[in-house]
Amino acid sequence: MTLIDVTADEAAVFARWLRDTFVPVSYPVRFASSLAVANGEQEPWLLPAAGGHEEIATELRRHLASVDDRQQE
Repeated sequence: MTLIDVTADEAAVFARWLRDTFVPVSYPVRFASSLAVANGEQEPWLLPAAGGHEEIATELRRHLASVDDRQQE
């Protein structure tokens, strides 16, 4: 599933719904940004298994910052 043209906050709302409503509890939810994929990153990141919108948005931002840092090296 791909979200296009969304902020980390907007993606967090969807990710929380997906994790808490649709995906079975024992299954991890993984994600990757288009920036990561474009830079050849092969491994998706894990969405936090617990927590609300802010925790998820924070992890999404951490992911983006990590990719951006590697891109600038």
